[in-house]
Amino acid sequence: MSEPRCIHRHTAKTHPNCFKRGLIVPEVWWEGQRIAYLDIETSNFDADFGDIVTWCLKYANEKKIHHSVITKEELFNYDFDKRLIQELVDELFNVDIVVTYYGKGFDVKFLRARAAYYQIPFPKYGSIYHWDLYFHVKKDFKISRKSLDRVTHFLGIEGKTHLDPHIWKLARYGHPDALQEVLHHNKEDVVILEELHKRIGDYSKWMRTSI
Repeated sequence: MSEPRCIHRHTAKTHPNCFKRGLIVPEVWWEGQRIAYLDIETSNFDADFGDIVTWCLKYANEKKIHHSVITKEELFNYDFDKRLIQELVDELFNVDIVVTYYGKGFDVKFLRARAAYYQIPFPKYGSIYHWDLYFHVKKDFKISRKSLDRVTHFLGIEGKTHLDPHIWKLARYGHPDALQEVLHHNKEDVVILEELHKRIGDYSKWMRTSI
């Protein structure tokens, strides 16, 4: 990702003449920025009907995965996902660039809606950059389907897990073991998301697009 590029976004190997002429981008703009990979799991696809069940955030090149999981007590005490939203929003304020897979269409929109519901201040436009790998895959790769499962399988990136629908149903009602399975699934997704980013990073121009 940080390999020097010419003004045409090529490397020294592919555009050697640009490097000989000094037509080089002096530094990659995202160097020094804190990049984090985000994925959430929810009980419904719409924020007015569902809650965040688990979330995971993995900083680039770090092993630790920050995460949280809803509890049965929170569901039945009608606190729902308020704690999870607050914890995730607090963590996002430490991030310079958040990376998702179809997060512009789901994860970030769902999170923003739930934060607004609880009147939790969400990062404002321009405060955090957002890279959505889905749209880079859609633009740069001609494959049958663009799901994270299909893309990572095609590229030989291992780790994508699959959960039985019964597990999702139990997790929705706070079953502890089911919630842990969903959390494990969630953690694996941010791990493979980072690996996917590394694999496709040289094929795109990474813009300063806001969350």
